[in-house]
Amino acid sequence: MFILVVQFVSVYMERIAGKGVGLDVFFKLFYYAAGRISITALPVSILAAGLITFGNMGEHYELASIKSAGISLFRLMRPAIIFSLFVMGFSFWASFYVIPQANLKFFSLLYDVSRKKPDLVLQPGHFYRDIDGYVIRVSDKNENSGNLLDVLIYDHSDNRGNTNIILADSGKAEMYSDGAVLRMRLYSGTRHEEYPPEAGKRNTRPYGRTYFDSLYYAFYLEGFDLSRTDEKQFKHEIILPLEQLRLAVDSIRIRRQSRIKKYTMQVARNGLVDTLFTQYGQDTVNMAGYLEPYELDGLSLIDCLDNEKMSDYLEGMTSELGSVDSYLDFVKTETREYLKTYRKYRYEYYNRFAMPINCLLFMLLGVSLGAIIRKGGIGAPALVSVILFMVFYVLISQGKKMSKEGVIDPFIGAWLPVMVFLPLAAYVTYQATTDSKLLDESSWAMARDRISLAWRNLFQKNKA
Repeated sequence: MFILVVQFVSVYMERIAGKGVGLDVFFKLFYYAAGRISITALPVSILAAGLITFGNMGEHYELASIKSAGISLFRLMRPAIIFSLFVMGFSFWASFYVIPQANLKFFSLLYDVSRKKPDLVLQPGHFYRDIDGYVIRVSDKNENSGNLLDVLIYDHSDNRGNTNIILADSGKAEMYSDGAVLRMRLYSGTRHEEYPPEAGKRNTRPYGRTYFDSLYYAFYLEGFDLSRTDEKQFKHEIILPLEQLRLAVDSIRIRRQSRIKKYTMQVARNGLVDTLFTQYGQDTVNMAGYLEPYELDGLSLIDCLDNEKMSDYLEGMTSELGSVDSYLDFVKTETREYLKTYRKYRYEYYNRFAMPINCLLFMLLGVSLGAIIRKGGIGAPALVSVILFMVFYVLISQGKKMSKEGVIDPFIGAWLPVMVFLPLAAYVTYQATTDSKLLDESSWAMARDRISLAWRNLFQKNKA
């Protein structure tokens, strides 16, 4: 659990580092991330537990003694399977209700932390720009006394550019009002200020220079504190309880179908062709002043237009086609976004049911492989657990990615790990209950000897 949480939080470390948040915020992030990751950690934990337990029993010949007493391996596995069913039930409950709340807490807190400005740290030789309306640079800093040397301040608070510049030989900065205000005391400096032009005299720009022995500046540090956002503003598929997620999937599907119907009707309306311009007939027609009455005898109206009116008609038609083309581009983009959102919500909905099933499958895998490998401790079980977890994690990642990209259906993407591990668990369980020598060293040695013998016999025949 700890390894998975550290790996998960490290992905977002760039948004957390340098923000000056306390340990309490870090612990909250780890706590909420643990709730989110628990659904993934449970199957792997069960796998390792089954491997270690039954591997130890096999290594110390306890399984052989139990079988000799007439107790089958499947009967011995029964308590572990019942326990995995309880864990699976807990996993369903957590997946439906607990994990969405943990996701909401984690991502809302992460959003607020990422919006928080970094701690106020004036590095010598660097321009500090995080205070709104000001740019500060110091040439050097005495770490013991906190004195700043050769201070330069650009005051942009009036939004007129570099019209107010302060130069000082030295200074000192202190925080007040619980870090909400930075007061800077400057010594032996000059203030250069360019004033706005006088009324009616745009070409004149008054300029003032002020020398000072000491000057006090106050900077109000807005955005440096951690302010919390209302959690109701967050809308995402991973924070919705199961029932709300199901309603959201149905709502997106209905909206998408409604939009497609609307697009189809709009394109059909804009794409209609007036058949009077193309069909042949004998009727007398008048086109809103463009045409005098004509007797159409085997001619279309296009044939009746002169060159100027034909040019106007073609220009209007081209403009209409351009509008339809732009509208189709808009429709394609919006439909793609609707479809992408629909896939994401469907995948999340099916994943809520698929992930807990892995608890039962991994218990069967762990118990059966432990009985076959017959190695306890941390060595072999840990290696097998890591390999199977890597496969499990890759299947989850690729299933999610391909579902969102539309390569496979979200239902298949969510259930992909179950589809892969279900036949594997059934095969390994069958091998374990029938006393398979699948991973027995002597069986592998005998198979190796048979292959070597067959190879030598084949080589001798070819040589003869």
